[in-house]
Amino acid sequence: MKIRMCATGVVTAMALAAGAYVTFRSLPPAQAACCYFAAQDKDINQPGQKAFIAWDAERKVEAFTVQPKFEGNAVDFGMVIPTPAQPKLDEMPRDFFKDLAIYTILMPLPEQIYVELRQLPSDSEDDYERMKGDGGEFLGALPKNGVTVLEAGVVGSLDYKVIKAEDAKGLFDWLKENKYVYSGDQGTLDFYIQKKWFFTVMKIDPKQMKKNKDGSYLGEVTPTRFTFSSDQCVYPLRITALSVKDQTDALFYVQSAQEMDLTGDFSWKHSYRVMWLTYMLGCSANAEQQAELQQRTQWVEAKKAKDPKYETTKLEWARKLGDEDMAVLEDPLQNYAQAGGAALPAGSKAVSLEAFLKDVWDAYDKLPKDQRDDTYAKQQLKYYEQAYAASKGTIVRIEKPSGPWQAEWMWYPNREAPPEELKGLSRLKGHLQKGQWVTKFRKILRKEEMTDDLVLVPVAAGAEDEYVRIMPTSPP
Repeated sequence: MKIRMCATGVVTAMALAAGAYVTFRSLPPAQAACCYFAAQDKDINQPGQKAFIAWDAERKVEAFTVQPKFEGNAVDFGMVIPTPAQPKLDEMPRDFFKDLAIYTILMPLPEQIYVELRQLPSDSEDDYERMKGDGGEFLGALPKNGVTVLEAGVVGSLDYKVIKAEDAKGLFDWLKENKYVYSGDQGTLDFYIQKKWFFTVMKIDPKQMKKNKDGSYLGEVTPTRFTFSSDQCVYPLRITALSVKDQTDALFYVQSAQEMDLTGDFSWKHSYRVMWLTYMLGCSANAEQQAELQQRTQWVEAKKAKDPKYETTKLEWARKLGDEDMAVLEDPLQNYAQAGGAALPAGSKAVSLEAFLKDVWDAYDKLPKDQRDDTYAKQQLKYYEQAYAASKGTIVRIEKPSGPWQAEWMWYPNREAPPEELKGLSRLKGHLQKGQWVTKFRKILRKEEMTDDLVLVPVAAGAEDEYVRIMPTSPP
C-alpha cells in the first residue's frame, strides 16, 4: 500500500477578478467592469479577490476564472476586465472556487504513535496524554469615441461587451454615453490602453446577491472564465487598485506544466522556504540548507526593517497532479481522504491495524512476567484499535527512525471534509489536468503595491516545492 506524504476590476481590474471600484451616477441598465462601477455616492468595497489561472506556455494561451465578491450599497454593480488579447468567455460552475478550496485542503502531518502496553508508575493522565502526543504537532460594432464594440453576449446571467479603446478620453466619453460617469483614475485606464489591451465590460444583476438589513448587498457572482493569447502569464493588478481602500486579500490557483510563482518581493519562496527549512533543521538539514535558511531569514528581516508593513506571499498548496489526484474527481467520497503526497521514507511501509496490534503485543509478550499487567495492556490495545482505525488513516512502520520520522511507528491521518461537500469535487473534472502543477498561494496586497500588473513565472526545474501536508507553522 502506498501512502502519500509529505479580479475583478472596474474599468479597473483584471482578468482574474482583480477589480477596482468606480463611482457612477444612478443609471439604467448598463455594462460594468472589472474595476467596479456603482451609483455615485454609493460605497462599494471589494473585500477580496480569487482567481484560477491556467497557463499554457507552449501555446501562449492563458485562461483565468474569476468570481468577484461584492459588498456595498450600490444597486448596480459592474466590472471591466482588461486582457492583452480579445478573450473568449465561458460560464463556470457556481461552486468552482469552493470545490477548489476543498480539493486543496492540506493533509495533516504524520504523528508518532506512542507505543507502551505497560502501566507507567507515577505518570498522571496529563503526563500520559503529553507523551502520547509527542511528535504530533508537526496540514465589431462601429467605433464611437474611439471605442469599438467587438462582441456582445450573455455568459451565465451576465451581459457582457468586449471593447477596444484608442484613448482614455474616448473610453470615458463612451462610458458617459452609456449612462456611466467615471470618476476614477484616468491614468490607470490609459495604462492598459497604451498596452493595446482589450476590455470586457460586464453588468452584474444585484438580484443574484444577498441583501443585508441595511440595504447593502453582499455576494459572489457566477464564476466566468476568460481565455486569451498572451506572451506571458499575467494578472491585471494595477486596475484593481481603484477598488481597494487600503489592501486586498488575493488568492490564486495556478495550473501549468510547471510550478508557478510571482516575481521579486512577491515570491512565495520568501516565506515557504523559511518555514520548510526551519522544519528540516534538527531533522537532517545539511549545511547548504542551513545556509539557505540563514540567507532567506536575513532577507525577510531586512525587507521588514525597511518596510514594516511588508507581508510575504503565502504558499498554501502545491502539487503535480497524478493518477491519485485525478481519482478524487471520479469518486470523491472514496478517494479524497488519502489523495496527495509523496512516497514514504526508504524502507518504510504501510501496515494494517491488525499487523500493528500483533507486533505490539508480541513485543510486550516477551517481557518478564513481573513487568506485565495483561489487563492494562489489553486496554491499551483496545485504545489503539479505536484511535488508529483504517478509516481514519494509515499506520506506517519506519525502518530507520530519524528526522521527522522519530519513532518506529508513525500515524498518517486522513484528510476530512463533509461528505456532502466532497461530492461536488466531481465538478472539477475537465478543469484540473493530470501532469499539471496546481500552485495555490495568497498575497495581501496593499494599495501602494498595486502599481503594475503581476507576472507569474515558472519555478526552475529541480527547485519545485510540493506542499500537501501541513507544517508546524502552517499556513505559513
